Amino acid sequence: MTIITPPENVIAVQTAMSFEQTLESLRSELALREFRILLEVDFTKELDSRIGVSATRYVVLIAWHPFSAYQAILSDSNGGLVVPFNVAVYQNGGVTIVSVLVQPSLMSHASLGMRVLGQELNRKMRDVLLHLGKHERQTLENTNVVSMHR
Repeated sequence: MTIITPPENVIAVQTAMSFEQTLESLRSELALREFRILLEVDFTKELDSRIGVSATRYVVLIAWHPFSAYQAILSDSNGGLVVPFNVAVYQNGGVTIVSVLVQPSLMSHASLGMRVLGQELNRKMRDVLLHLGKHERQTLENTNVVSMHR
């Protein structure tokens, strides 16, 4: 797994796992950290069915952390706007990339509570992405074991 350094407001990793394996591992890691997926949008299918354009595999998960949402709403009446994460999973060449738009609550005009909450949520999401490497190693090890037994 490789950490990508995209624009400042994005966290991204690149993995050698297949698109399906990456999506499955991401769902698992999100659940382990008590994130819930509110919506899963398959851009590939949507673009094809709505405008007839064929695109690379691209899925966006809208994930939230319920307790953090509660804290955000208590801290600021607009707090619910910063709680959901948009997590994109897509193919680029022979690799799968997972990228996340970091929470904007780190802006200087946000309340201290919102800045702290934003930092904590961003840390949790970085942990999710970094732990995808564990799944990648297991997947690669399992692939090597299978190929050795053939």
